[in-house]
Amino acid sequence: MARGPEKRKTPRIQPFVLPCRVLSGRVRTAGFLVELSVHGARVSTEGEPPSAGVSAILEVRLGKRVAHSKIPAEVQWVRAHEGEKGRHDFGLTFRDVGIDDQKLLEAIVEEFRHRAAQLA
Repeated sequence: MARGPEKRKTPRIQPFVLPCRVLSGRVRTAGFLVELSVHGARVSTEGEPPSAGVSAILEVRLGKRVAHSKIPAEVQWVRAHEGEKGRHDFGLTFRDVGIDDQKLLEAIVEEFRHRAAQLA
């Protein structure tokens, strides 16, 4: 499937696989973060994804925290995996992220970039 021009304004960590949950209303969808930036993420799930345009909360354990971060977001798009019935990816844009979670996101992205540069 051909994709249009890149619309992202910030680079994402890819691949970045981390278990997560996305809450949209009363529905909780389990999945995996597969891309991460300081402004958004891509989630892959085998369950029914939330609809594009809805508000959501990303629950994920970032860094060395014991508790899950709860990052407010909006679902930007949803795509079914070709040939993989029931699998979907969806994109999240973070909204109104708290200062502590924003700093943590920035630190994780920077650490990943630093490690990638060392391997290059």
